[in-house]
Amino acid sequence: MMEMLSDRFAPGPLFGWLCVVLLILLPLTALFAHRRRRPPAVRFSSLSVLTSIGPSWIIRTRWILPMVRAMALLALILAMARPQAGGEVRDAREGIAIQMVLDVSGSMAAEDFRLGGRPARRLDAVKMVFKDFVLGAGSLGGRGNDLIGMTTFATYADTACPLTLDHGSLLDLLEETEIPGWVKGRQVREQMEAGYTSLGEGIVLAVDDLRRAGEQAVAGVPGAEAARSRVMILLTDGKNNPVPHATLQPPDPIEAAKVAATLGIKIYTIGAVGSAPAQRGLATIFQRRQAVDEVTLKEIAKLTDGRYFRATDTDSLRTIYDEIDQLERRRTGQRTFHDDIRAANLAMWTGLALLMGEFLLANTRYRRIP
Repeated sequence: MMEMLSDRFAPGPLFGWLCVVLLILLPLTALFAHRRRRPPAVRFSSLSVLTSIGPSWIIRTRWILPMVRAMALLALILAMARPQAGGEVRDAREGIAIQMVLDVSGSMAAEDFRLGGRPARRLDAVKMVFKDFVLGAGSLGGRGNDLIGMTTFATYADTACPLTLDHGSLLDLLEETEIPGWVKGRQVREQMEAGYTSLGEGIVLAVDDLRRAGEQAVAGVPGAEAARSRVMILLTDGKNNPVPHATLQPPDPIEAAKVAATLGIKIYTIGAVGSAPAQRGLATIFQRRQAVDEVTLKEIAKLTDGRYFRATDTDSLRTIYDEIDQLERRRTGQRTFHDDIRAANLAMWTGLALLMGEFLLANTRYRRIP
C-alpha cells in the first residue's frame, strides 16, 4: 500500500519547500521536548536511602526516547521529499505529427463498404480503420507517441481536432464526426454543405496546423517534439469541387501541395470508393467511382514525396493504413526515465518502525509513574 502511494505521489516545488521547513523545525521540537513542566512528585520524609542507590540504567538512557522520535520524524520527512535514483533510462518510441484530412461530403454516405459482413457507409469504414490505426489492432501497431489531429472538409474545411497526444479525446471527436445533415449515421435533413468538396481548402488548413506545430517543435515547446516530422493523410472519394464565388478564388489542391512540400510536409492520398454494389439517390456507385480525381491525388502525393493509394473495401483500407504505419516512424529524441523510489519507501518504513518502537518503549521499559 505504501509503495503504491509513494509511486503515484509526485511532489511539486511547494511541497519541497514544506519539507525544508519541517527539517528546520525538527531541532526545535527536540529542544521543547526537554523543557517540560515540572513533573508531579510524591512527598517522602527522607530520601537518604534512595540517593544511596543511584540512578538505574533506564534513567541514564531515557534520552533515547526523544532521539528515536526525532529520527522517526526525520525519516518521514525524507520519505515525503521522495528521494529518487536514476533507475531505468530509455529512448522514447518513434513519434511524428499526423494530420488526418477527411472528406465528409454527401458522397461519403454511399454504402459500398462492408463492416461485419453488412453494408456500411464509406465514412463509417474510414472511421473504424482510422481508430484502429491510432489505438492499434491486428497488424496495426498503434501510434501512442504521435501527435494526431483531424481536419474535415465538405463545403468548408474545419479543424475537428487539433494535434494532440490525448488520443481518447481525438477518437471521441472522430466518433461525433458526421456528414452535414446527418446525425449518428442517419440523415435528418438535406443540407447544402454536403454538396461540395473543398479539397484545396482542406489541405491548406491542415498544412497551417502542421506548420504551427513544427514551429513549436523547433522552439522547444514541451510536448511538441514529435512535430519535427509531419505527415498528412488525405482521404476523399471525389474531386475538388469548391463553392463557386464571384470574388474569391478557392485554394487549388496542387498549389497547396507545393506549399506543403516547401514546409517538408509529406502527404499520403487515399481514394476511398468501395467495390460493393450499392445505390444511394439517383447516382449509382459506379458513377461515383468515376468522380475520383486520381490524377490530382497522385500529383499531390508526388509533389510531397508521399504515395497515392486506392481503397476499394475495408481490408484494402486497413492495408493502406498498415503501409503508412510502417513507413512513418521517427524517434522524438525524448528520454523516458523510470524513477527508482526504493529510497523513499525505505525512509517511509524506517520512520514508521521508529515511531512504533518509541511508542512501545515509552509504555513499557521507559514508562514514567506517575
